[in-house]
Amino acid sequence: MKTNMQGYVYILVSRNCECIKIGGSDYPPLKRIKEINITEPYKSLGKWELADFRQVTNWRKVEYQLHYMFRSKLNRQQKNQKELFYLSIKEASDALNKVDESLIINKPKVDRMFNDKQLFNYLQQLFIFSGLTHWLEYQGIWTFVLFPSTSGGRYFTLSIGAHEVAFSTLNKQDNLSEHMILVDRLILDFPNVVYWIKQHEGKFLENDYKTSLPRAISLYFKGDFQDTLEFLQLPGVRRALIAYWHEALFELKDLNKKSSYARFHNYNAIIKLYQSINKI
Repeated sequence: MKTNMQGYVYILVSRNCECIKIGGSDYPPLKRIKEINITEPYKSLGKWELADFRQVTNWRKVEYQLHYMFRSKLNRQQKNQKELFYLSIKEASDALNKVDESLIINKPKVDRMFNDKQLFNYLQQLFIFSGLTHWLEYQGIWTFVLFPSTSGGRYFTLSIGAHEVAFSTLNKQDNLSEHMILVDRLILDFPNVVYWIKQHEGKFLENDYKTSLPRAISLYFKGDFQDTLEFLQLPGVRRALIAYWHEALFELKDLNKKSSYARFHNYNAIIKLYQSINKI
């Protein structure tokens, strides 16, 4: 249950500072970083960038625990601050990984994502393939929900703005998963994709969502997660996906609008995905 202490504990780094910064806030860390980079005493030590974070049920409690744990490494020379520590990123991240599990929001779902290797591999490739790895700062415009509470056994839902752009759902009748990806209709210019979709019991639905931009077309097909990786590699798929997803992202960014599902976004799953992608 959400409380007024729910928020984020983060680790920041800067090339201009030998210390890391451990802090917390009740709103997403990337918004907080913007404030830090224009406010002293941290401004002159920046530019600060996000190294790691967790969404937690009580950010003040977790922040205090980390500060207390590393109190002997506090930078006491820098005035007007209590959040700079002589630590490596690994030391701080290891401490975050050891935070009481009951304080980590959606931890069981994140663990389940890691345990399902095929699902995890598909999500990694989808985020790399689509370029969402470059939109970390704009979480909330796009949202990612793991194992949502919907009928049908859905694995995940990825939305941009007010509608879904990708999801995978277990089809209990034949034990095959059904997958949807929304792209620009230029996908129809690629006959190999059209043929592939039909071969996988698929279909094309134009303007499947009332809130979608013009030229939107939803592709549905059945198969396991190995099939989804094959689909992503088909000529034309990436061009059509990026054409729609990035236009929608830029429009929302320019209008400073959030997704209708922002409150359901799984920040902890995203940071884990990004960390794993950076190791590839």
